[in-house]
Amino acid sequence: MSRVCNADDFLLRFRGIRKAYKDLFAPRVAQIREKYAGKPEEALLDQSLEAHIRVYFVNALLASLNWRLDLHPEDGLPNLIPEAPVRSQQKSTIRFLDYLGLERQTTNPLMIVETKRPSAELPRSRKLAATYSELVSRGLAGEPLNREWNKWLRDLRDYVRSAYARTQKVPNRVVITNGDWLIVFLDPQDAFLEDGSANPNRILVFRDYTDIENRFSEAFLYFEYQQVLGEAPALTPGELSFHVSPEVVDRIMHGLHLLYIEERGIYKYSPPVIKVAPIVFVHSRYGGWFRVEAPPNTYDLPHDRDRLQQHLEEVQRAAKELLDEVNRRLGTSLKAFPLYSHYDSGDEFEALHGVAECGENEYLVVTGETTHYLLPQPSIPNCSYHDWTACSRAGIALNPRPILVRSTSPRSFFMSTELHHCAHRDVSSAKATPITSANRQRCGQRSGKDGQAFCEIWRFERHLCCRTCAFEEVCARASVFQLPCRR
Repeated sequence: MSRVCNADDFLLRFRGIRKAYKDLFAPRVAQIREKYAGKPEEALLDQSLEAHIRVYFVNALLASLNWRLDLHPEDGLPNLIPEAPVRSQQKSTIRFLDYLGLERQTTNPLMIVETKRPSAELPRSRKLAATYSELVSRGLAGEPLNREWNKWLRDLRDYVRSAYARTQKVPNRVVITNGDWLIVFLDPQDAFLEDGSANPNRILVFRDYTDIENRFSEAFLYFEYQQVLGEAPALTPGELSFHVSPEVVDRIMHGLHLLYIEERGIYKYSPPVIKVAPIVFVHSRYGGWFRVEAPPNTYDLPHDRDRLQQHLEEVQRAAKELLDEVNRRLGTSLKAFPLYSHYDSGDEFEALHGVAECGENEYLVVTGETTHYLLPQPSIPNCSYHDWTACSRAGIALNPRPILVRSTSPRSFFMSTELHHCAHRDVSSAKATPITSANRQRCGQRSGKDGQAFCEIWRFERHLCCRTCAFEEVCARASVFQLPCRR
């Protein structure tokens, strides 16, 4: 199933889902129920239909908003988990969320979806005439509503607080639906955490299928995966000006989309393959990052050491052409922002880490002013630590033996004696040391979470000479990290 790119695509997909359920699936379910169950009790009928509406309608609705259960590994990890367990803050038991939408890399909660049987009605009050949003708000404050609504709202509150207790992250959206009506909580922190006001203006109610269809652009804007994530998908230069106004762009940086390929040979050794493609990261002063790519051009890191300089020049040329095109499209003349300044930029760095995994063995790498994570030459010449033999004589060599081929285990694209290789034992152990809550301040700003390696590029390269890495200017400033080759 292809990605849904805009609200128009969503509307067409939604109409197809609704038609398929109405004309095909619902009659088929009724036929099977009549044949095998006769006339079951109404309560049993409702419960079975909740399962049916999830399988035949809600799954497809969520997929039409790019919440996927079924991605293949090469397409990335699914971002939606059904029946996700959570330890209840209220009951101290395990409860199951109908659907938990996740941020793929961090697994932090983005959305909780609760489904109800098709006969479930929207909330009503015996005392008050109000909009549905106001009724839900008052129900959250404890006013009695019809049917089981007060219990359902208490359950949602428990789900949100329980997820927050485990992750320290509040989901960006909470949704409850019976497959016909749909209620979206746009600010779950305000609705469900202590001291929240349950502002009815932040509770969006779609009364039925027709209401969803008539307000399809709202549904897409507030419910689609990338919109909920708060992160724009990769854009081509031609799309950029549709997403950001030139007058709010205040920062541009180079970067790379990197794919690491580890192939196992049958009869002979197979070296690692690293493919890169230039990226331009564009920042809006209102807090959003956009990434601009220009497919399909990619560049393989060469196995022939004599072609490395040519590779770096090719990537540099393509990266600068992309940056020029972005500036042309925006009518700006911004220069690339330094990487070390990005690491000092607080919230902007938290929104765009220096290295982020975007799929299995696939990474987005910020390089700042430079156009590659590799520098052409070491910033300190004549260092002897590129050579394992020299390190061994000094008693500081990597154990137990030198890396003499381009290796996937450990991940070392460069080998002993090459200028981009480091054979120093202490540098390797420092790069591998985990970040912890105790040492994080001394480590400085890092992309990794607690427990991850200090080295920013550790997941795809472990023995690169730090003096040939774009992140040298960041890492060398950390008080815990001291390189043996001094300036």
